[in-house]
Amino acid sequence: MCGIAGYARAGSSAPPLADLSVLRRMTAALTHRGPDADGFVADGAVALGHRRLVVIDREGGAQPMRDASEGVTVVFNGEIYNYRELNDRLSGLGHVARTRSDTETILNAYAAWGERCVEHLNGMFAFVLYDAKRRRLFGARDRMGEKPLYFVHDGAFFAFASEAKALLQHPAVGREIDPRAAGLYLLFEHVPAPHAIYAGMNKLEAASAFIFDLESGALSVRRYWDPIAATEGAGFELPAREPSDYERAIRVGLEDAVRVRLIADVPLGVFLSGGIDSAAITASMVSLLGASSVKTFSIGFTDPRFDESGNARALATHLGTDHHEEILDAGAALRALPAVCGFLDEPFADASIVPTYLLAQFTRRHVTVALSGDGGDELFAGYPTFRALRLARLYDSLVPAFADRLLVRPAARRLRPEFGYFSFDFKVNQFLRGAKGPRNERLCRWIGAFVPEELLTLLTPDALKALDVSSLYDSARAQDAAARELDPANRDAYVYARGYLAEGVLTKVDRATMAVSLEARAPLLDHNLVALAFSIPGSLKVRRGRLKYIFKKALRGLVPDEVLRRPKRGFALPVGRWFREGMRDELQDALNATRLRREGLFQPEAVGRLVDEHVAGVFDHRKPLFTLFMFQRWRDAWLS
Repeated sequence: MCGIAGYARAGSSAPPLADLSVLRRMTAALTHRGPDADGFVADGAVALGHRRLVVIDREGGAQPMRDASEGVTVVFNGEIYNYRELNDRLSGLGHVARTRSDTETILNAYAAWGERCVEHLNGMFAFVLYDAKRRRLFGARDRMGEKPLYFVHDGAFFAFASEAKALLQHPAVGREIDPRAAGLYLLFEHVPAPHAIYAGMNKLEAASAFIFDLESGALSVRRYWDPIAATEGAGFELPAREPSDYERAIRVGLEDAVRVRLIADVPLGVFLSGGIDSAAITASMVSLLGASSVKTFSIGFTDPRFDESGNARALATHLGTDHHEEILDAGAALRALPAVCGFLDEPFADASIVPTYLLAQFTRRHVTVALSGDGGDELFAGYPTFRALRLARLYDSLVPAFADRLLVRPAARRLRPEFGYFSFDFKVNQFLRGAKGPRNERLCRWIGAFVPEELLTLLTPDALKALDVSSLYDSARAQDAAARELDPANRDAYVYARGYLAEGVLTKVDRATMAVSLEARAPLLDHNLVALAFSIPGSLKVRRGRLKYIFKKALRGLVPDEVLRRPKRGFALPVGRWFREGMRDELQDALNATRLRREGLFQPEAVGRLVDEHVAGVFDHRKPLFTLFMFQRWRDAWLS
């Protein structure tokens, strides 16, 4: 795993880049992503920089890597899992690898197939190629969005980096807030691509590639893959066969995905939470490597309400793995929060990033690479929202609008807040945020911190002038429309995959693991397995209210039955209680009226009402308050 950065200036008379001090500052900002080595190159008006975390081919994998015969140089972040198979194919085409590095495979694939090289890559990646002969930069991001790529394009100027913090080192890149990105953050708890929180900065979307023309300065971006269109490559001849066929295909696809992710020249392990997805990955590793060769890692908390370490320990014992665990006191996550806020160069409000960071920190003491179970809930319908789809349809048909408005919602607001993990009052009120709303917005309303109409009173008049609130769900509506031919469960799975998974979950995992120089690999996001998941009817994913039905059936005999029966638990933190107890003063300081009035983005009265109601125990505002709190902490770290 690595960090990449660079910049270029288009035009035949563009000045050569002799001074690389800016590039060195940019790459230095990414040292956590690649602590083992660095590299720089300037060729005409193009500068490329790299920070390396050695995982494969210590001697032959230095970057930037150049193919002198083709006049192409690459910087690359990620892993190409099928690089050995590709090297065999490319050798037959006359492109023989001189190293064992998957970086060279990208160079040879580009030489053989040009821009279509990305279609042959199985992996997680963000790379940028400088093609001196064609006078262009070509770059791409992996299909599911595991690896990030930020960029700035302003006329003839183009710059890119793995994280925003590196781009901010360039003097041509500013730190002003993009109002639309701020609005999107308040709704989604992260800033979704192609937006970035900084005005003029963008993120390349998952499964997308770009070309920057070094003659004209033009930038073109295209999407090269989509899971719906890819279902023909899932191993099935549609229409679907019997459920047992899907079960077998899932088992085969899972084993294949795990196998290719075991390639490494450094110690490797797996995150084990005790849940279904991590259990599936771990059990597959055991079947492939043998139990004694599999190192499992988990953390737990002394507060039993937020602790799953016992489940992970029991599963590790059952499978016979070399298990490692760390039990933390209730204040460990609280003490880690400043470090998390320090490396988040965009606001991010998924509180589970804190325990993810703690787990990564513990795991990195033992290994350099860890497999994770990310993606299973989105692709195989593991979230309560999938079960709520049917309930929402019933609610819409049975409860008149006037009863919803005058009876149900006031009654729900009077429920006594419990401030616990997914408590009854929280579930009811979150459900009602999506009920009676447009169907193509329902998922966003269920999982977000705010809804668009709430921004009308939360934001100041000046902020609202720069923001079209009604358009903030446009990307989610477009994703829903792209999946209109799918059944309801798969349609929501598609929106989850394109949005929450790619921009929220995978951002969390990448930043938390890379902050400690740990590479995380997600077998369930293998694009062949993803395509298979979208070929499975939703009726086999949610069956009579049972979530992940076909996935659990496929795992029988591999994963213990008690794990398959266990209800889902998230990597939760007691944020609601924190804001009423240990973090109360910190919350009130971050959101104090004088500061908000000076900054001019949030209405102090609206924010104060949220704080007062929560602290007094009148209503559980954990999600909106944590979203506002993390925005202010980001602002302190990166704009002050």
